Amino acid sequence: MGRGLISGVIWGALLSLVAVALLSLGMPLPDGVSRPAPTAVSSAEQEPVIAPEAAEQSPAATAPETATASGPQLQPPAAPQESAASGTTAPISEIVLPAGSEFNRPADETAPVLPGLDSAPAGAPAAVTALPQPTAPPLPDTQPAPQPQAVASVESPAAAPTSPEPVAAPSSAGSSPLPQVAAEEPAALGLPQIETGPEAETETAPLGRPLQPIEPAEQTGDMRAIDRFAAPFDAAETRPLMAVILIDDPSFPLGRDALTRFEFPVAFAIDPRRPDAAEAAAAYRAAGFEVLLSGAVFTEDVTGADVSAVLARGFATLPEAVGVLDTAGEAIQGRREVLEAVVETLAESGHGLVAFPRGLNVAEQTATRATVPAATLFREIDSEQERATVITRYLDRAAFAAGQEGAVIVVGHTYSDTVTALFSWALGNRSEAVALAPLSAVLTR
Repeated sequence: MGRGLISGVIWGALLSLVAVALLSLGMPLPDGVSRPAPTAVSSAEQEPVIAPEAAEQSPAATAPETATASGPQLQPPAAPQESAASGTTAPISEIVLPAGSEFNRPADETAPVLPGLDSAPAGAPAAVTALPQPTAPPLPDTQPAPQPQAVASVESPAAAPTSPEPVAAPSSAGSSPLPQVAAEEPAALGLPQIETGPEAETETAPLGRPLQPIEPAEQTGDMRAIDRFAAPFDAAETRPLMAVILIDDPSFPLGRDALTRFEFPVAFAIDPRRPDAAEAAAAYRAAGFEVLLSGAVFTEDVTGADVSAVLARGFATLPEAVGVLDTAGEAIQGRREVLEAVVETLAESGHGLVAFPRGLNVAEQTATRATVPAATLFREIDSEQERATVITRYLDRAAFAAGQEGAVIVVGHTYSDTVTALFSWALGNRSEAVALAPLSAVLTR
């Protein structure tokens, strides 16, 4: 009997330990405590063992333990608690996890170990607070070579000392030391010095050589004025012709000495109403240049009936004019009755007509029908008082047009830039493609 009592006590203790173990597995773990991984158990151990204390509990309280009989299962989330005062639903502060769950398991507490392949980061580069000063390369020695000192007088070879020692200045009290040239301002050696005085100065070279004076041809029965007062020109010239007309503007006086030194033919247009018109025409004719009557005499109050008298007075002042030049404002071409009267008068006197370009060039067409030598200008080269460099380009374009058309006429004024451009262009090689010819040669060609 005692042996059976001991066996019952032992079995009761074992059953109590098993029940405690099962209850501990069903209870939630506190925060920070990890549960060991579940191990395989035998089928005998999986049989549920219910303690007497557990049997008295309600079915709802024993639900987790009965669920573990078939294996670990998730509990359904508890219903949210409602506040009796406000009727609102409070959030769940804790979720009960099933036994053996690895959800939200904290990491094992192990000592951190750095990887072996990682290397310590390099130190941060030091901030640059100042830039290094650049060192300039050594400069070459530019000091001049030492120059011998000059002396005030040069002794003859006979009086020169034979000793190689330099000649020292006399040290007597009554003699003065020789002047010495400063070392920092050495005199140039080996170059002759040319002394110039007032008598050696010369005047500025002339801009050009004046042409030969024009001697009018002897009057014949049917000789036209343009042929009688024309400047000489080689009729055998085969190059394209280019004529230049300069309007003599008294508001820009350059002096007739400068205007009469062109080395190529130029025609000067003069207003016969000027007090010095006859004197200016005589000076240009004596220098070998042709003269034109300016169409500025045909003012707005001149009618077709007045044209003959106006031209008669103008040719009386400029008796050796070769023709008439219209104005940029078209004083002749702009009025039909004046144009027809001018062409009729010029056909009788034998003078030529030059007009500015306008539309179909009515003036040239009307004059050609009346057998009057006429032409239309290619362009005005200084209508806005351009600079000499711009005028030079205009002359280049005119020379190019002459090569295509055979002959062109350009007009300008006696401005300083215009005269300078003409001299520069004529002296260059660009003018070799054309022949600078008198105006009469272009009108009668």
